[in-house]
Amino acid sequence: MKKFSYLLTGLIALMMLCSVSRVVFADPKWSIEGEYFEGCTCNPGCPCLFGSEPTHNKTCRIAGVFHIQKGNYGQYNLDGQTVIGITDLTATPDKNWIVFYIDDKKASAVQKNALLDIFQNRVFDFAKVPSERITVRYLPIQVESSEWRKKAIVADRLTLDIELLHGAGDSGKPTQIVNKNFSIWSKEFDLTLDMGKATTHRFNEDKYEWNYDGRSGFVTKFHFTSN
Repeated sequence: MKKFSYLLTGLIALMMLCSVSRVVFADPKWSIEGEYFEGCTCNPGCPCLFGSEPTHNKTCRIAGVFHIQKGNYGQYNLDGQTVIGITDLTATPDKNWIVFYIDDKKASAVQKNALLDIFQNRVFDFAKVPSERITVRYLPIQVESSEWRKKAIVADRLTLDIELLHGAGDSGKPTQIVNKNFSIWSKEFDLTLDMGKATTHRFNEDKYEWNYDGRSGFVTKFHFTSN
C-alpha cells in the first residue's frame, strides 16, 4: 500500500513538473531592444513614412537591421545579437517573401532558435508569409554603428551603408521625423526617426537581387516584448 502511495505521489509530481515545463518552454517570456536601421526602395525622405505611396513603381522593399543591445528569451541572453529581415512591405501575402540573416558566429544553437521564433513569428508576423517563402541563413554579420553612419555586411549577400543627413538648422543634429506616421511597428519603434541616405545598398539572395545605392534610409530605437 505504501509503495502504491509513493508511486501515486511521484506520478502526480511528474505530471505537475511536465505541466510547468510546457508553460515555461512552449511560450517563454522575451524582450528585445536596441538600434534599428533600414534601407529601402524609395528616394531619400521616404514618403511611406508619411502615409504616401513609394517613389518607385509603388513598391517598398526593405533591408532592416535589428541590433539587439539588451534582450532575453526566457533564461537565455540575447545581448549583442543581430538579425536582418529583408522583405517587400507592399507585396500581397500570396506573393510576399522574407529573407532572414542571423549571425552564425555570435549566436549559439539555442539563441538561433530563439531569434528565429521572435522574428519569424512575432516581429514579422504582419507579413503573413508562409514558411515555404521564408529563407533563413546563418552567416557572419558585420555591424558598424557610429554617430553619423550605420553599416551592415552579410558575406557577399548584403551591404547596407547608411549615412545620416545633417540638418540645415543645426548641422550637429541629423534631419529627423519626430512624430512618425507609419503603421508597421508603430508601437515598437521610437517616435523619432533619424533620416539618412544609403551610400551603398546592394542585396543578392537566390532570385532576389537589387541595387538601391543612393536611396532612402533611417535609424531609430526599437523595443519588442512578449507581454
